[in-house]
Amino acid sequence: VAGFYDYGPPGCAIKQNMTQAWRNHFVLEEGMLEVECPAVTPEIVLKASGHVDRFTDFMVRDVKTGECYRADHLLEAALEALLDNVKEPPSPEAAKEARDVLASVGELKQDQLGAALK
Repeated sequence: VAGFYDYGPPGCAIKQNMTQAWRNHFVLEEGMLEVECPAVTPEIVLKASGHVDRFTDFMVRDVKTGECYRADHLLEAALEALLDNVKEPPSPEAAKEARDVLASVGELKQDQLGAALK
């Protein structure tokens, strides 16, 4: 039972506030779906879902502001902006490449993601 603990009244209030902040951001703003899972999950379930082998969100830091961002989200936003640019539309070749990268951005390895961002 090592690692199991109670939060107590102050901890429960903090946990509830954190949960609500998470919901406001991910569910309401990002449009994600919420699921509730047991706190203790067998490794085989995590392995089957891909969380063991491929659950890494690569982050980048803005050197001017110090803010951190998910690299895949930045790449998606940049590619969508490129494709949506009506004043300076990309060439057909560049548009095809952007759509191809956009379709597979979630599967890019660290070096591929870095190269695509550059």
